[in-house]
Amino acid sequence: MKPYHSRLLSFWLLLLAILFLASFLTATAIFHVLNIDVIFHILLYSTLSFLPMLIFRKRKTAFLLSLAVAPLSFFFEFLHGQESGWGFEWFDAFANNIGIMAGITVGLFVRLKKHFENESANIHPL
Repeated sequence: MKPYHSRLLSFWLLLLAILFLASFLTATAIFHVLNIDVIFHILLYSTLSFLPMLIFRKRKTAFLLSLAVAPLSFFFEFLHGQESGWGFEWFDAFANNIGIMAGITVGLFVRLKKHFENESANIHPL
């Protein structure tokens, strides 16, 4: 694995750990009141699903890990709902999945761009 990819992998794992720990926080009520938590959900989960598309070389592995963020989002929402006493937030789960779809979509475009750049670099004019 290239050093660049190992740093991205470390960052991705760090984000997952922070998200897991944040699921146990109950002091996030101010974000619910201001309705800015939805923006955080979309941005965080789009990043979490986009990074595997950059990190992993095999398409199937990258895509499956990006998709695996979806069940994790439901699990983290469930944990947060239990800890905060607010219960499961369907709107937050919806925002998570919007972010996941956006991250995967952007990741696919980036992979396609790299693929076509590599293909055009391999074509030699006669």
